[in-house]
Amino acid sequence: MEYKQILIGTDGGDLMPPVYDHVAYLVQLADATVHIAYVLDIAGFTAYPLDTSWENMYDVLLDEGKQIVSNAKKDLASRGVNEDRIVTAVLDGHPAEELDNYAGSHDIDLVVIGSHGRKGLDRLLIGSVADKVIRGAKVPVLIVRSR
Repeated sequence: MEYKQILIGTDGGDLMPPVYDHVAYLVQLADATVHIAYVLDIAGFTAYPLDTSWENMYDVLLDEGKQIVSNAKKDLASRGVNEDRIVTAVLDGHPAEELDNYAGSHDIDLVVIGSHGRKGLDRLLIGSVADKVIRGAKVPVLIVRSR
């Protein structure tokens, strides 16, 4: 199996450095292109102040997403990945569904995401994007646990 198109689903959080380490290694082994996608989860609107208009909230989230993928691109480049081999995208919707849709429409060979590795009640209450990605993916998924 060759991994020529690799998709990273990122939230910009503390799970990502080990993901970038693994992907940088894979990209260099396979001379692959890496896609970095951040999904604007509309449910996230509830975290913003109520006095902000919906349009402003969307703009704030969009800017945050653009910054996250920009930082991810820099992180991968600092690990030796050629910036010409990095594609970024900010998507709208439910993270697992949007990552699956993106993978299908961009001939992605491998999806890589981070996971806290929560168990028990924490996992049930919080839910797991990683779990949903695995269940819906039509391509292999690499889960990288946080350190």
